[in-house]
Amino acid sequence: MEKELVSVCGLHCGICPIYLATKDRALAEKIASNRNLKPEDIHCKGCRAEKGVIPIIGPPICQTYDCCVNKKKLDFCYQCDEFPCLKLVPCSDRASEIPHNTKIYNLLLIQKKGLENWLKEARNIRRLYFKGKKKRGGDEPVLK
Repeated sequence: MEKELVSVCGLHCGICPIYLATKDRALAEKIASNRNLKPEDIHCKGCRAEKGVIPIIGPPICQTYDCCVNKKKLDFCYQCDEFPCLKLVPCSDRASEIPHNTKIYNLLLIQKKGLENWLKEARNIRRLYFKGKKKRGGDEPVLK
């Protein structure tokens, strides 16, 4: 099941606050209040289960998901001959809030180590990123 919660772009849906809020009412209420939404609007089963349409964002389908899964019939972006492409560019205007800067890093680790090994470290990578322990070009802990 956890494998299904890794998106095509390398984000781990299983540790996304929106996914976690599906089962955590207090978290859903907190996220909803920050976005002027109702707590019941804060839900997601993960990019793959949602077929690339994230409920909190709504249609259209994620271009990265559509390209990878629907058009190229791949499981992950790193399997594409055009990897990395502009669909994986970080959201620089919100880099401190959302983990999109980790996509290519995660995909390369999945490619190198395999999904099972990457999953063992995914939570720690995200935690280090959001706690400010992972810095661009730094020599902080890296999967070996």
